[in-house]
Amino acid sequence: MYFLIASIIEVFTNHVASGASSASVLAIASVCLLQYVVYTMKMSAVRKENAEFQQHYHDVEEELNDVQSDRAMTLIENHILREFVAQSEFDQTIDLLLKRYVPSIREGLGLYLNRVNGEFKVRDSRGITRNSKAVFEFDERQLKQLKTQNVIILRGQELRNSKIYQCFDEQDKPRIHKLCLLAVYDKNTISGVFLTTNLYPDGVDEQQQIKLAKRLLVCVSRNIVKNQDYESYRFELRVTREQLELRALADQQFKTPVIMLEEFLDRLRLLTNSSRASLFLSTPHDFSNCKSIVDCGMTLQAGVKTRWKEHELTLVRLGLNSGENTSLSGEQLENHGVRSLIGAALVSPLITNRKRIGAICLTNQECQPFDERALRLISWASQFLSNTLLKVLNHANIEKQARQDGLTGLVNRRSFDELIDNAFGRAQAAQSACSLILIDLDHFKSINDTYGHQAGDEVLRRVARILQDRIKEIRSSDNVIAARYGGEELAILLPEIGLAGAERIAEVIRHSIETAAIEFNDTRIPVTASLGLSTYTPQAMESVQTLVAAADGALYQAKSDGRNRVCSLTSAPV
Repeated sequence: MYFLIASIIEVFTNHVASGASSASVLAIASVCLLQYVVYTMKMSAVRKENAEFQQHYHDVEEELNDVQSDRAMTLIENHILREFVAQSEFDQTIDLLLKRYVPSIREGLGLYLNRVNGEFKVRDSRGITRNSKAVFEFDERQLKQLKTQNVIILRGQELRNSKIYQCFDEQDKPRIHKLCLLAVYDKNTISGVFLTTNLYPDGVDEQQQIKLAKRLLVCVSRNIVKNQDYESYRFELRVTREQLELRALADQQFKTPVIMLEEFLDRLRLLTNSSRASLFLSTPHDFSNCKSIVDCGMTLQAGVKTRWKEHELTLVRLGLNSGENTSLSGEQLENHGVRSLIGAALVSPLITNRKRIGAICLTNQECQPFDERALRLISWASQFLSNTLLKVLNHANIEKQARQDGLTGLVNRRSFDELIDNAFGRAQAAQSACSLILIDLDHFKSINDTYGHQAGDEVLRRVARILQDRIKEIRSSDNVIAARYGGEELAILLPEIGLAGAERIAEVIRHSIETAAIEFNDTRIPVTASLGLSTYTPQAMESVQTLVAAADGALYQAKSDGRNRVCSLTSAPV
């Protein structure tokens, strides 16, 4: 513009100086101005056309980049889908996707939550510690947002305030700078959620990552749901098969009902991968007096076993008080005082006629919580035993009564003859010791004649209690058997105990009988006993009859030598 004005002024000045008229000068100036306007319009059109060309070029370039990016993302998507379809196992598929989204567990973590009965439970994970929760909670707002957007990303304060973040262990939280939630759908319902600290692939714009994630979820959800249905079918089939296995085991013929319970419980332990399993009985409405009647599993040292049983008792009382299945692990156990030995526990109460009569307790050294299958199996087992346990215990009581002497509560003669045959056979096979003590109450007929038969019965009952008390003090008391051999004659079988040990035990029993304060109708009755014992020796004894005859001969010797003493055929009177 300045150039135009200067040109016009210069033309005007030159023409005036040369004597040209003002009209001519004005006409020339107008022509110049018009030429400049035309030139300016042309240049403006050129610039506009150039700008449009540049914009078109830029649009084409961006479109080309988008096409190339979409092609690259499609290739990635197709590659993942091919890998996914190639997997035949559901867990392998989930594991593959987690590895895609979490290539390095040092830098990130991920897990897949499977929705079961309204709860989001960890199905598979990568990079998280064992102490993270097995069930994750969602904020309702975030869950609604996830339903509409399919993919959401939590950062900053929103992440730290979320329920999901609180479910992670403190060791995991430092690696969580953002959390990506990817929903898997079954029709219009969220059937599962991927939680990852990164999206895929690295180095790509986040919006592109989200687009890829959404496209993958659309393609993958169908297969995941299909696999979940298949897994659910397999799960139900397996649980049913294992329940039938337990039922068939309980229907078999066992020597005693207690043996059946032991076999049943041990099989349940193996099916649930537990370290130990115990069956407790309790008095309804009074759970302080719980008692373990059957336990099985790995062998524990004496001190460890005592502590483990204390923990079991604590857990059983907890389960009985709640009245429902109780699964505890890690910090949950510590909160109830179980801070050692047991890493996970599962308790299921036995309920009959709305009364809690006992509980099954499964315990494990590992901290990994019991899974859904274990919960289903113990629930079925507790229901099954609730319906059958009273019958089993009634049979056990009947059997116990059939094996017991009605007056003394000791093993009766018929059962004792079977037990001594078995013990003698084991001693022969192992070439180990086995001793027998025969006990005869001195002048028992005189007691009956002097104090009456009821007094004689009371004497037998009191002496039987003395034998039971002394047996409890013997290290191998689980195998020691006390029996009423006949009339006033009693017997004690001592498997794996030699002559010297048998003599010490016999003398303790003799002294306990002699010093016992036995009263009937406010009258003290003096009681003594003669004891004869024998010990199995491979060279001298070939049968049970030989062992019994030797003990009987020693008893006769004790009576002949003045009664109230212990004799054996291989030792002098004590």
